[in-house]
Amino acid sequence: MSISITVRNGTAIGKESLCRTCRYASIQLGYSESEEEIRCGYFSELPRLVPFPVSRCSDYLSKLAPTLYELEKIAFIIDVKDVKATSRVGFAGAAVTAGTCEEGSE
Repeated sequence: MSISITVRNGTAIGKESLCRTCRYASIQLGYSESEEEIRCGYFSELPRLVPFPVSRCSDYLSKLAPTLYELEKIAFIIDVKDVKATSRVGFAGAAVTAGTCEEGSE
């Protein structure tokens, strides 16, 4: 006979805080593992202290993925006004040339 127990909305053990990958977080680490201070800078006037590991946050912005501004900065802009009506738009095919390979005598 087996009994199954399901825990919902329980406390996760051993998970890292969401603040570690947030753009708004300011993290200060000391020499020991217990010396750590995390402040949330979402409100830039007064960053607030975060006293516990965060699992969900409504103001979270990942620093692992680029923002819209960063994507626009590296984007390749195509001006469609300069494209003529007769020219093809899209990717061009690669031209492949075949040649003969000559073996040298030793």
